[in-house]
Amino acid sequence: MNNPSKDIRYAQTEEDLLTAFDLLCREKDPAKITVAEISKKTGVTRSTFYNHYQDVLQLIETLENRILNDLRGVLVMLQPGSEQPEKLTRTYFSALCRYVKKSGFLIRQLKTLEGAEFVGRAIGLLHEYVREFADAETAETPARVQFQAYLLSYTIGGLFGILHKWASEECNDSPEAVASLLTRFYLNGVSSFIVF
Repeated sequence: MNNPSKDIRYAQTEEDLLTAFDLLCREKDPAKITVAEISKKTGVTRSTFYNHYQDVLQLIETLENRILNDLRGVLVMLQPGSEQPEKLTRTYFSALCRYVKKSGFLIRQLKTLEGAEFVGRAIGLLHEYVREFADAETAETPARVQFQAYLLSYTIGGLFGILHKWASEECNDSPEAVASLLTRFYLNGVSSFIVF
């Protein structure tokens, strides 16, 4: 039988390690953060760190997966048909932007090309969710699959560009303002901003 107090302490230490890492990301590049720095910031020994993670890369992977799981939870709460696509999309992008603003790790990642992979995974969640409920009658032809792959690549590039600019400016605009831009670009493309 597990000792509940031990499980609570273990979970709290894990949370503290993730928080310490995130705080350190506000000061320096995540790739340069050491186990010793995380342990010192958390107030635990290095061996305690290694009881939770193999290395800093595993901690980063855990942090990214936690964020993606939380974003997936936002999508699950949004039921297609009960809300208009704009509201559903804006809610998702608002959650993503709030995560970015409060996370030193995400801000640092979005300032570099390494962040593109994470944004791709986050946008991929939304894309899969929308695709699941979009025109289920349409056959999955090779041409359609190829078109969707190009569309997703285009979308990821554009949305990463917006998040990169926002993070580079230390997230000075509100998460809601950036989510509004992301929503307009995602749903309407560039044409909604250009007057011919």
